[in-house]
Amino acid sequence: MEEYSSNGPVLYTTTTRIHPPDPSEGLVVISSDNIPLLKLMVEKVSRNCPNRPYKLVATRHFMSPNLLRGVPPDFDSAVDRSLFPILFNEADGAASFSIKLPREGEPVLMENAEYLVPVIGVDCLYQPLGPEVLFRWQSFAERFSLKKGERITPELAAGILMHKRGVCKDWKPGTTIIPFINKVDGPAQDSAANELASSILHNSNFPVHHVIFGSVLQERAYSIDTP
Repeated sequence: MEEYSSNGPVLYTTTTRIHPPDPSEGLVVISSDNIPLLKLMVEKVSRNCPNRPYKLVATRHFMSPNLLRGVPPDFDSAVDRSLFPILFNEADGAASFSIKLPREGEPVLMENAEYLVPVIGVDCLYQPLGPEVLFRWQSFAERFSLKKGERITPELAAGILMHKRGVCKDWKPGTTIIPFINKVDGPAQDSAANELASSILHNSNFPVHHVIFGSVLQERAYSIDTP
């Protein structure tokens, strides 16, 4: 959002739930359980502030003091997309874990998304499998035949990320999958990231032609493509 908002308005939504974003310059949060009203407010902001860089977050109202509810997965169809060149949607969370398996009903993908970006942290590699490393370990270890203490190799990490019942399970043709390997903060981690990217590219469950690895924190990114 920060990067794209320098060129114009950016709309951010979630179809799951999020913590209220930290206040920052040019950021506005609009929340309502009345979806038609929420759509109207979003479009009013855009039409009344044309060609101005800002970040607009649209959600439903609070479900708890520190969590905002997500919008329905067809919300992008309800909004005039010509008003927002870029729409980001968070379809799932991982409680700050670097690797996860989703439960039933997750993720909640935006219906007309052009891109799906499954995210994994490179720091999970070579860690022992267990509840300290894999989000929802207790629920999925037996179901996915995972062995506690087994080292997470690039092949195993890619297998979890791109599992047919993993975070891409509701993918539909027409949406391009571009996995992102985060936390590759410096050149010392590039080799491991390359191995993981190669394993992701060669997965047999979903079509992947590009993998990005790098670091949001350090603002570095590199693309690995299929040969």
